[in-house]
Amino acid sequence: MVFALALEVGAAVLVTWVTWRAANGSLARNDLAGVRTRITMSSDAAWRIGHHAALRPTIISGTITAAWCLTSISLAPLRHPVSVLVAAGVLVGGALLSIPVAHRAIRRASLES
Repeated sequence: MVFALALEVGAAVLVTWVTWRAANGSLARNDLAGVRTRITMSSDAAWRIGHHAALRPTIISGTITAAWCLTSISLAPLRHPVSVLVAAGVLVGGALLSIPVAHRAIRRASLES
């Protein structure tokens, strides 16, 4: 279980890092990494705006995931498959919640321009 929990920490760091890079413009639109929806992929500006908005929920879910995993690793009773599922659920949940946040920010920006 320790390995799986450590893997989840790595996944949380990776997801947060990719979102941060896309938000600051150092990760261009692509078909492999980032929030890839029809709306976010519509333009370079939409890509950056969407990821900038998605960064906050991603950081929150990534931090919660990493903290949960590190706590689970350090406390023997929490070294259980359920802990891995909880971590995965938090990380995936944060990713899914970031999509409507990104879409709202893009729509708001398009209305303002």
